[in-house]
Amino acid sequence: MVALTCYGGIEEIGGNKFLIEDGKTRVFFDFGQAFGHLDDYFVDWLQPRDRFGLRDYFALDLMPKVEGLYNDNALKPTAIKPSEPRFDAVFISHAHYDHVAHLRYLHEKIPIYMGETCKTILESHMQTSGSFFFTERGFERPYAKTFVPPNKVVTFRTGDKIKLDSMEIIPIHVDHSVPGAYGFIIHGSEGTAVYTGDLRSHGAKPELSMEFLEKAKEAKPDALIIEGTRVAPTETRKNHTEQSVYTQSLEVAKTEKLILAMRYPKDLDRFRTFHDIAKATGKTLVITIKTAHLLMSLQGDIHLDAPHPFEDEHIKVYAREMLKPRPYEAEIKETFQCVDFDWVKNNQKKIIWELDFSQLQELIDVNPEPGGACIHSMSEPFEEDPLSQLQDEVLHNWLNRFSMNHYQFHASGHASGQEIFGICNAIGAKATIPVHTAYPELFESAVASARLVKKGERTSF
Repeated sequence: MVALTCYGGIEEIGGNKFLIEDGKTRVFFDFGQAFGHLDDYFVDWLQPRDRFGLRDYFALDLMPKVEGLYNDNALKPTAIKPSEPRFDAVFISHAHYDHVAHLRYLHEKIPIYMGETCKTILESHMQTSGSFFFTERGFERPYAKTFVPPNKVVTFRTGDKIKLDSMEIIPIHVDHSVPGAYGFIIHGSEGTAVYTGDLRSHGAKPELSMEFLEKAKEAKPDALIIEGTRVAPTETRKNHTEQSVYTQSLEVAKTEKLILAMRYPKDLDRFRTFHDIAKATGKTLVITIKTAHLLMSLQGDIHLDAPHPFEDEHIKVYAREMLKPRPYEAEIKETFQCVDFDWVKNNQKKIIWELDFSQLQELIDVNPEPGGACIHSMSEPFEEDPLSQLQDEVLHNWLNRFSMNHYQFHASGHASGQEIFGICNAIGAKATIPVHTAYPELFESAVASARLVKKGERTSF
């Protein structure tokens, strides 16, 4: 009998940690941190003490106390003794933080499986952000007087069949707001489960999600583990498609004023949308060095066909004036020609400038002419999230200061609530288990096979 234990992603957005067991085969799917994971005890500069591994997390019941799951460095400062691994693998659905953040605590002898593109994106992100998820080489941490041993990372492509003892796992691509996203069909000796990861059908490649849906339906699963990010009593997000984002943004970009474009760094569909708009309007898309690093990292991925940032005539790379650039920034600036704030100022009528929220100070140097616009192509602020509301207010203050108009055009990375219910009923699993949602109870009235589970509770199917 196949069993499921959800150690995260229950009554919360993100934080997915799902253990599926078939006999002696034990495999985790995703290993992330929920968006509100630390909010009850930590805020701003009050954060868990990294030098003590998982001590603070265990003391406040923020991580499951599971033997044979975590590495020695994470456990040494805790009451749990390090041991040999008791799990066969961890499979990662995609490269978003809420699905990968806790990989840094994973036992190094537990192999990590992820898509080839997912691995490339995470490697670029680690180099450009200072975050850490895994290492294939191992390294010393002098300040902590520890050695971080190498992980075993295995990559896959859609349709691969990965055999782990009595379990066969088939990754199938889905459309999401980051490339290289997957759902999984999991065949055990006595049952089949499907895990959707995060998915949508209104993005740039809806055919990916449609193919996954067909394969999931053909599998006749005993259990469907499905995300429900946008399942809520009231739909608060506008259901824009990627095409509608393009159409509306194109009209804004036709003005001969400075256009700011704000998006999530890993959302390459949105990058392509802005890139296409730049070509259509005869403008230049000015991107960050961080985005340039990611695009260069993806040059070997023939399936993505990402433009090279220093070879594409419609792209320029912006380098901020910094006293001490990070190593990757310094290397790119030394190797390639970038543009500075003077160039942006002198060409502001002819560009679409991708500017991160944390870099709004650059507007002071450019001092844009009045009448420009900001296309905010990210999620709307949530009323229940004070930080989100504060950031939105700060953004508007900056735009007002420089007499720039604000436009909210964004295609969510997640299917709507009604679409999710439709997927559940189309696949027709014997048991449908909602995860990655704050409102799992809403599934009960919409999906006959809905089964609600509790965090840490073992469920058989």
